[in-house]
Amino acid sequence: MTPRGPTRRSAARHHLNLPQARTVTTSQVRAAAHALHTTVEQQTMMCLSGPPGTGKTFTLHTLIAQHPHWQTLSLIVRPQARPEDLRARLYCALQLPGTAPKNPGICDDLLRHALHHPPRLLAIDEAHQLSASCLEYLRFLHEDPHTRLAVLLLASDHRIKALRAQPVLASRVHTWHRLQPLTESELLTTLPTFHPQWHNTDPELITTLNTAWAHGNFRRWATLTHRLASLAHRTSHHLHDAHLLLKQLQP
Repeated sequence: MTPRGPTRRSAARHHLNLPQARTVTTSQVRAAAHALHTTVEQQTMMCLSGPPGTGKTFTLHTLIAQHPHWQTLSLIVRPQARPEDLRARLYCALQLPGTAPKNPGICDDLLRHALHHPPRLLAIDEAHQLSASCLEYLRFLHEDPHTRLAVLLLASDHRIKALRAQPVLASRVHTWHRLQPLTESELLTTLPTFHPQWHNTDPELITTLNTAWAHGNFRRWATLTHRLASLAHRTSHHLHDAHLLLKQLQP
């Protein structure tokens, strides 16, 4: 589990650190923002899921950068992390002095005190990798009357069953929110705003590329945009043939 610390003002990073890329607030992001705002306000638990590449992590980082007052603690877990791992990472993310005490009771008291004020959002990426004992520990922290904590869990669609199968979690998640791939009409308005590479592009070309390869997956569109931008930089040519563009994606 790698701590990302209190992610207060760091900007979200685009896939492949794509130059000139802009953050676009799509309907998917707005819906996730509304759900997460309610979760933080009511201090409940939420799960954000979606197919790989639909922007779960990017959406999270975008929203917490826009809302520094959420005092977010953003963690990514390693497989089958133990409660003591979670204690140590939270201790570090909260920037408490020294190292986490070995005694679980003492460490928990310090964490509970730190999580009392200000109210915080604990966001855990790859949450399907949490062990049952870690989920139980999250329940303990969230339901402790002394803490003021909202919890957000991120997981891909093909992993969401692992979370829903945990009784300790399934009955406590207030909101199950799913990110969808972008529709064709959304792509036609989003891509030109996302990157200059798509300015003045024939809509038919975008539709063809989406049908043949990207399927509304924004990570795939970012990958294609990166390839095209690199090609244009090297050759000073802009490809406008779908078959030639798709060849750029071959190994």
